[in-house]
Amino acid sequence: MNSRSLISAALAGGTFVFISTAFAAGVPVVQSQADHVATSAGAVPLNRQQEVSSANSALMESLLFQLQDLQSVVAEQRGIIEELSYQVQVMQQEQKERYVDLDRRIQLLQDKIASGVSTAGPVLTEQDQAALTDEEILAEYNAAKALMLEKKFDESIAQLAVFAKKYPSHPLTPNAWYWIGEIYLVQRDAAGAKQAFEHIVEDYSDHDKMPDSLYKLGVIAQQAADPALAKRYFEQVLKDFPNTQSAKLAKARLDSN
Repeated sequence: MNSRSLISAALAGGTFVFISTAFAAGVPVVQSQADHVATSAGAVPLNRQQEVSSANSALMESLLFQLQDLQSVVAEQRGIIEELSYQVQVMQQEQKERYVDLDRRIQLLQDKIASGVSTAGPVLTEQDQAALTDEEILAEYNAAKALMLEKKFDESIAQLAVFAKKYPSHPLTPNAWYWIGEIYLVQRDAAGAKQAFEHIVEDYSDHDKMPDSLYKLGVIAQQAADPALAKRYFEQVLKDFPNTQSAKLAKARLDSN
């Protein structure tokens, strides 16, 4: 064999050995990008991505419905609040008009008293009193008493006396007589005070002002240097109304003598 034949045989054998070795070493096979993504360890399969997307859409739709429901509730509540606010405004306006009317009537009464016009008039019957509201009667009483607090004593006595004569059977009438007596005591008019307290003792013996009136009559008698009469009043308070503050005061007066 000549030298050229040997060289050709050597080259052919080397090439075969190289190719065989390469296959034996496991040369990697190139994959497509889609196959690589689908088989990667951290990747989410395409069908799984579609499920997640569908779940998110359902959640968003549910939240949207809930938001719409909340908006409807808020709108309904706002309407209720507006309606209630309107009703309150109407009631306030009606109440204001009623008080304005009462103030006007009270002012007319005060003007009559100031001008010297007699306002006593006839005694109102129970039917006539029923025609007036409790609020109107109370307003007259409070107006007369307010004058006392303002130290307008003469005007207060006049209005309280008018009240007592107009409403002889009203529960506030004994209170009116009692405050007339108190004002007279402040003015050092013992006779006027005595007469006012006697109205309560004689005509309203079941009223809460009864023990106070008895005690005041005892004080007036004591100041008038009539200890025997004063003692009778104080003892009556202790006997008939032992658990009252007037009884404690009456006992203190008796113990001091």
